[in-house]
Amino acid sequence: MIRFHARTDVGRKRKNNEDSLLAAEEYGLFVVADGVGGRKAGELASAITVNTFQKYGPRLRTAVETFAADPKRENRNAVLWLLDEAANVASKRVYETASSTGRQGMTTTVVAALVGGGAAFLVHVGDSRGYILRQGRLRQLTEDHSMVNQLLQQGSITKEEARTSRYRNVITRAVGLYPTVQSDTLFVELVEGDRLMLCSDGCSDLVEPAEMARYLDSASVTDATDALIDASLEAGGKDNVTVIVVEPEAVLEAEAVSARAQAMERLFLFNDLPFHARLRVGRIVSEFQVRPGDTIVRQGERGDTMYTVVQGNVGVMVGGREVATFGPGEHFGELALVDELPRSADIVAKNDVRLLAIDRASLREFCMLEPALGNQILWKLSTTLGDRLRATNRMLER
Repeated sequence: MIRFHARTDVGRKRKNNEDSLLAAEEYGLFVVADGVGGRKAGELASAITVNTFQKYGPRLRTAVETFAADPKRENRNAVLWLLDEAANVASKRVYETASSTGRQGMTTTVVAALVGGGAAFLVHVGDSRGYILRQGRLRQLTEDHSMVNQLLQQGSITKEEARTSRYRNVITRAVGLYPTVQSDTLFVELVEGDRLMLCSDGCSDLVEPAEMARYLDSASVTDATDALIDASLEAGGKDNVTVIVVEPEAVLEAEAVSARAQAMERLFLFNDLPFHARLRVGRIVSEFQVRPGDTIVRQGERGDTMYTVVQGNVGVMVGGREVATFGPGEHFGELALVDELPRSADIVAKNDVRLLAIDRASLREFCMLEPALGNQILWKLSTTLGDRLRATNRMLER
């Protein structure tokens, strides 16, 4: 059972509400859209976007049910692709409506969450946000597509300067600005007690994260939503404000979810990435189990996959002799991400083992999908392999 509450308010400064929301329990679909345009009818852009997602509801529900029955990477990514498709169809509809009615510049942000199968799937464009509260800790799931965030990332301004920057309302991606839009999609596993929150910047600009966490920890989702709206209004209510709080039904074991998250966080490719970026790159990762004695990698065979141990231990065998053991958090096979040379050892499961796997084709696809983030990962891979080569050279010089 999904518990949720959704509310929107015009605020204390605006005359009309350009925000729109959708809370479709039957699909597990929740959407916040913040229209941009003023007299150019931002409220129409947000309404078109919400309507588009609602029409995608049955297909999204079917995709989530397929994932729930078989949570492999292909089914997980099929949901993400469908959410991206909905965002792009919305962008086309808004753009065409603006062009045909003389409202060029009518656009909207969007953040949508689809809940089911023990997971939440999100798509995001602009500066409306998604958050998760887990065991009292608030984490931002989305990264603002805004000029201020770009300047922050570049180190050009401080967080304090960002609050008063003249660019604070400039978004760098919007639904309807062009017929297509680049969205961010991500997947997060859920555990018992998690709460999701979607909001427009009328809330996130005025309510500090520590306050958000406190309000989200309220006894009920209704109390949490109302407290967040009221706090936004008490802080000035300078914009329309929309909040949806969702408490999904969790079906996964917290220990297993935590082990997978820790393996991703420790992996050298991702350990420098912020939380929301690791969630986005998670689409290239598969998980599988092997039994004691199973051979994961065979010496002399060509491969295209790097592995990270989540649970259990594997032995590294060369010529039938064990030369090393890898345990949770350790990885092997990273060279396979850049070349097709034969494997240098057998890797054999010593007990029941769970692994995360990344293959070369998925990494390449992600780099095309998100070039900036993909380049960060490739740079980390190249520097790590360079360090490994230098270490080998030092050993040979002795």
